Amino acid sequence: MPDFVPAMRAAPGTLPTGQGWAVELAWEGLRCIAYARPGHLRLLTVRDLPVTGSFPELRVLAATAPRRGMVLEGTIVVPDDTGLPSARLLRRRTATGRPGAALLDELSAGFFVSDLLWLDGASTLALPYGRRRALIEGLGLARQPIVVSPSWPAGDAGQVLQMARRYGMDVIYAKRLDAPYQPGRRTRSWLRVPVCRIQRVVVGGWSPADPRRPESVAALLLGVPEHDGLRYVGRVGLGSGPDHHAVAELLPGLQAGASPFAEPLPDPVAADAVWAVPRLVGCVEFTEWTAGGRLRLPVWRGLDERGDLGEVAEAGETDAGPPQVPAAGPGRPAAPRTRVGGSAATVPQPQAGAAGETVRTRRLEQHFVYNALNTIAALVRTDPTRARELLLGFADLTRAADQPADAAIPLEAELASVRAYLDLEQARFGRRLRAAVTVEPALAEVPVSPTSVLTVVREIVQRRIEPRPEGGSLVVTVAADGAGCLVTVLDEGMGERRELRVGAAGPDP
Repeated sequence: MPDFVPAMRAAPGTLPTGQGWAVELAWEGLRCIAYARPGHLRLLTVRDLPVTGSFPELRVLAATAPRRGMVLEGTIVVPDDTGLPSARLLRRRTATGRPGAALLDELSAGFFVSDLLWLDGASTLALPYGRRRALIEGLGLARQPIVVSPSWPAGDAGQVLQMARRYGMDVIYAKRLDAPYQPGRRTRSWLRVPVCRIQRVVVGGWSPADPRRPESVAALLLGVPEHDGLRYVGRVGLGSGPDHHAVAELLPGLQAGASPFAEPLPDPVAADAVWAVPRLVGCVEFTEWTAGGRLRLPVWRGLDERGDLGEVAEAGETDAGPPQVPAAGPGRPAAPRTRVGGSAATVPQPQAGAAGETVRTRRLEQHFVYNALNTIAALVRTDPTRARELLLGFADLTRAADQPADAAIPLEAELASVRAYLDLEQARFGRRLRAAVTVEPALAEVPVSPTSVLTVVREIVQRRIEPRPEGGSLVVTVAADGAGCLVTVLDEGMGERRELRVGAAGPDP
């Protein structure tokens, strides 16, 4: 087995349109080469720095290695509370070469395998990438904390881009299926494709093309509503064409005498700015948010006919940073109540001192993400249609988890998340998990808290049904109950029943 294989490097590029390519997510983590043989593991970063001691939980790779060893390329990740990789938490793990038990328990790492460079005494570098992927999938590596990073045909690039945007990823990878691994080289057979995001924005003014003609428009001054007013996020050139003329005709009628932005704009921008009443809503495409909260490389995509400033605020909070907690108000559901064995009590919320429960919750999140991705990866070749369905369901689940805890969503949206979760688990468990969800149609619009039902369903599946060799049956039923509705989650095998009363008001008559 080789002592060192220089890592291949990706070249910047655009998403290929032809056949013969695979697309993959670029995980937020530490790219490494793993040299594994029975009883021994060595992890080197792509800069040839040893990090084996920082990640003792990854020694499971040595237990799965063939007698004459294997060399894998992959990414070390440390998931956050949502189960998605976090650069901040990864830095905490790499800060020490010998993590203690408490740190390992709090922040467990995973290894996302993306390529195979050596296998059982033979180099695989000259093999085409498609063949190397097939060998990886035959190694039986998919066991926590090891994940075979999913790979999709180029025809699914649109769905992969959507998921990358929801995860907040900056790039995805495109790899030629017939390409060999070229150590230390940057080639066009492996492309680093930027992920452009879409943001709804409010026009708060413009920079004139000619200061002597204020009605001329060179660039729009953009903002995103927040709790303390309109936050400036940058400016974008308007370009030319029909949309330029449409916006340019509307702006003079909206001219205002004062800035609508909550804070002063940078002097070079404010010097010749013409302010506008913030009524026009548009869309921009951009690559990422800068550290200062500005749009990087924005491109104007046109006016948004909906013109709903409330939706702009929601989108801005999601993309720009941590969401502001909305104030309580009519239609927002109260905290759900649960009943086990006949006694009702308010579901306890996480407290600062409940460190043990927080760690256990994080474990459930990580466990689900690892297994979901491995399940999807296994189906990509054998049942690509099913893999695509599960991928979209998984993306919807991550989006649901991003919503503020005290928001209100329709019951039917919450149950859609429950069904997506159960679909993923049934694909993994097969006949070991049987599930049914029934609801009275008139209750579809009852407002509930995001993930209120999903949390209970996941806890029963992962802590009760999964450990049993025979599996079990889960039944979710929803029925009207006074002003709201009663959700019952039943583990038929053990007879455990959870009940939640949700909804601040009944459905519209």
